[in-house]
Amino acid sequence: MSATTCDCRSPQEQRLFDKIQGKEDKFRKTHARVFKLLERFEGQKPRIDIERALYFTQSMQETEGQPLVLRWAKALMHIAKNITVYVQDDQLLLGRAGCDGRYGILYPELDGDFLDIAVRDLPTRATSPATITPEDAKRVVEEIAPYWKGKTYHEALNAALPPEVHKLTYDDPEGLISRFIVNETSSFRSSIQWVHDFEKILKRGFNGIRKEAEEKLAALDPLSPKDMCEKKPFLDAVVIVCEAIVLWAKRHAVLAREMAARESDPARKAELLRMAENAEHVPGE
Repeated sequence: MSATTCDCRSPQEQRLFDKIQGKEDKFRKTHARVFKLLERFEGQKPRIDIERALYFTQSMQETEGQPLVLRWAKALMHIAKNITVYVQDDQLLLGRAGCDGRYGILYPELDGDFLDIAVRDLPTRATSPATITPEDAKRVVEEIAPYWKGKTYHEALNAALPPEVHKLTYDDPEGLISRFIVNETSSFRSSIQWVHDFEKILKRGFNGIRKEAEEKLAALDPLSPKDMCEKKPFLDAVVIVCEAIVLWAKRHAVLAREMAARESDPARKAELLRMAENAEHVPGE
């Protein structure tokens, strides 16, 4: 950096710069727990966790022909029932979408058409490399990816783009190679960065939302095609999703209590019990 360049750094950049210089972080003594959590996986290459993709795919295979909104809800319930839950050492928060440490998860419904190619190239690619066990890679290639060929959002979007738009978005007919740095994002991870109505959840809880959906279900006209074909699948899905999220939280509560029963440190035991109590109450209430 030249002497004439303005050396301005963000607080995070300054902390990284200080670390490179060997300086003690000024927050270490007051945030010891945070540093322990961060340093546990610092420099660790992310591992691909396939559980979410596997359970999502299994459920979708079993619900062929049902309304899509209902299929997604049932897939979420299948995940909530079966995905591994974790209570990390030193952690005070519960709830992860993947394994312990650094991880990445798969969304085959978005881009499963080239998931097998991506998994094959993951360990050796130059940017953002990740690890995947041979067993998991085999399941992705043989069990998950084949089901989604011809069914993914990415394929539907690729086919829907007019030629004049497609040539500006992709470098290949299949839409696997982006043409510009900024291209369509709705079939990639950006498509799940929606802003949820957290205020509604915090004030009413998922049990309150489920109750409202059940009341609306009870009021439907069984002789109305619109009620039975449009409203009922959606309301059924709302109920299932609310139940799935509460179930998932309570599975964490069970694990936290089991760990508390084995914990010898009184302080950590109290933390685990408090975490269990929270998970039994939140997010249902």
